Amino acid sequence: MKKHNSKHTFTFNDEELQCLRVCLQNAPAPYDITQKKLVSEIEDKIGLPIKPKVEPLRLPKYDLTQYGIFD
Repeated sequence: MKKHNSKHTFTFNDEELQCLRVCLQNAPAPYDITQKKLVSEIEDKIGLPIKPKVEPLRLPKYDLTQYGIFD
């Protein structure tokens, strides 16, 4: 069986591309694929997920003095 190296071109909008980036980061890759470095090659092409800038959650304050914990 002869292998051929064909190239494909796809067009994605920003939301679709972000979805692909996140899925690529979160999905486990089968052993045979990780040995070929395919995942890192795809990451090089499409980039890493863009992390949105959000305000951090505020930590709640609890009165734990009854347990001997003082803030």
